[in-house]
Amino acid sequence: MIDWEVTTAGLKVSDRRAAVEIAAPDWGEFYSGGTLPRPVDTTVSGQVSKLGFGASHATITSLTDTTHASLGTERTELPPDTYLLDVSTPIETAVRFDGPATVRTPGRSLELCFGDRQSVTLGFRSPIREPESTIEVPPTPAGLARAISHLHAGFETTGPEKSLPALRGHPSRIAYGDRVTIPEGIVDGTAETGIELHVPDDLASVLIVAPLAYYLQAEVTVEPVDVPTIVAPGVTHRLEGDLPSAVASVLRRAFYLDCCCRKMGPSLAGLPDPNALGIDSDRLSDPVRRLAAYLDLDAESLELPEWHLATYLPATPDGGRALPYALDRMSLVQPPETRALDKEELLQRSLTDFYRRDAPAVSVDVTTPVLGPARSHAWLDETTPIDVFNARVEAFENGLSGLDTDGRLPFIVVQNDPEMENEYAEVTRIYEEHASDLPIDVSVHHQLTRSELSSVFERPSAFVHYVGHCDVGGLRCTDGNLSIADLEESNAQTFFLNACGSFHEGKALVERGSVAGGVTFSEVLNEQAATVGTTFARLLVYGFSIDRAMQLARRRIMMGKNYAVVGDGTHVLGGRRDRHPGTLTLEPLEPGFSVGYDVLPNWTAGGWYVPRGIGNDTPHLYGTTPESVLDRDAILEMLESVNAPIVYDGQFYWPEELASHLRSQN
Repeated sequence: MIDWEVTTAGLKVSDRRAAVEIAAPDWGEFYSGGTLPRPVDTTVSGQVSKLGFGASHATITSLTDTTHASLGTERTELPPDTYLLDVSTPIETAVRFDGPATVRTPGRSLELCFGDRQSVTLGFRSPIREPESTIEVPPTPAGLARAISHLHAGFETTGPEKSLPALRGHPSRIAYGDRVTIPEGIVDGTAETGIELHVPDDLASVLIVAPLAYYLQAEVTVEPVDVPTIVAPGVTHRLEGDLPSAVASVLRRAFYLDCCCRKMGPSLAGLPDPNALGIDSDRLSDPVRRLAAYLDLDAESLELPEWHLATYLPATPDGGRALPYALDRMSLVQPPETRALDKEELLQRSLTDFYRRDAPAVSVDVTTPVLGPARSHAWLDETTPIDVFNARVEAFENGLSGLDTDGRLPFIVVQNDPEMENEYAEVTRIYEEHASDLPIDVSVHHQLTRSELSSVFERPSAFVHYVGHCDVGGLRCTDGNLSIADLEESNAQTFFLNACGSFHEGKALVERGSVAGGVTFSEVLNEQAATVGTTFARLLVYGFSIDRAMQLARRRIMMGKNYAVVGDGTHVLGGRRDRHPGTLTLEPLEPGFSVGYDVLPNWTAGGWYVPRGIGNDTPHLYGTTPESVLDRDAILEMLESVNAPIVYDGQFYWPEELASHLRSQN
């Protein structure tokens, strides 16, 4: 639910998690009839001479020809036309207005200015996504197939625009009982596309085809077939061979080609041209005709982005309970398979000195996962592999409730190891430095007792950063060890337990209410732990998800695979889905440098962004990588204005580090 009010400064818009203030000191003369070309929760129309936003990430689209108007670095003049301005704020904000107008981006803010008072319509949509209903079915392949057939009920269209994240509502929860119970609203919202998916009477097959059925808005039925088959008028497509690969191939085609063909939003670079493929996008509103056209294309010849996420679910009813959360993130589904760990993959097994602690740490029996074609991996099996985030259904459920803190994010830093003063001081500085951006309220604690540390985890907070020791008894305190299993609940949304062998304690935090956090599998070196801890801190406040922050932070050290994430690795601090951080990649050329920019989607698969400051300002789909070639001077100038992590020639750098490195080579 969105609430708004007029203030002396302009407008204040809020939902139960966040608030957005829009500067409009001369706002007035409300009128009715203003509309926006996309679904929103509420609109408000009026007249104003200037609007100001506390965010600079935005896109402008002409509503007469759907072309994108590029924002300059400081000032953009817009000629007469009708525009839609999308501003990346904690509550999704769009403004419809007529030009001429001027857009200014001073610092980290944005101003939309008119020559005199102008009529505008603002639309707001809450980013809170949660299941509105529960579907109850028997815990059988047929029962789960029936539930999957209705999980797309939150889609607002059957056209290619369903590739936009704003047009896909959260799937319903799945519960198990003796009979089928589907709420009336879900039945009414289920589209009849004419597409069916026939699958064998096998729970694993039903789970694997779920993402494809969900996106195609298909009816899933258990049939006496040996190979899962897509069936529609004039279409019969057997998912031959390896089922996860076959599903991924069709889903990638359907989803990314929809992104090419949709009319809402700007044209996106980095994707195939439908006309060059012989696809008449104007004639593909019918879902069956569109699917048939996509299936006629040679999948091997299409250059499509790599998929962003795969979720590994066991063929059990509990695996089915996790489906709504995997599908909400547009994840692939694969069976969990592992192989024995190559001991060289965890170098710390052979190290004996200079560890963070002097007593035996908890050791975790880790394995190597068999991973599918995705960039991030959620693991919901009882095994514990490296290179994935160890998720649980409870973690996704925990993430649905936000903090009731009037938009503020309480951060707590705990130093229970006097020898780790450097890490404690640096992460505290990082959090306090970004207090105005998120915004963060930072509190620090030293040398806590078990009771005091229990209170830290039990009171509501956005993030707890623990610097200290961990062994078989739990997290070390001044009067012994705190076992998280002894807590009744955890109200720390996210955490980082930067201590030896903290995996089990982190897992227990998720079981008691937390959403996600960083942990270690066994011993960690003092210096390397500090490096990961400070890097992880900076990446989190920059806006990366828990898993992406850990993926990048652990690249800084030799023993990086000893670090992992438990819980929902897609979670972003405070649930802030308006933050879309990217990673720069640089490779030396002769002459100059190849520059790439990469934004990995969490919940935003199908959304777009505009890369800034790399010589390429055209809209790109999340997951695609714009590339430019810049000379040395341009690179050094860029490094002074960006705050993104950089992978240069295979190594991780912060901008100031890379600038110093490049200057030293002169």
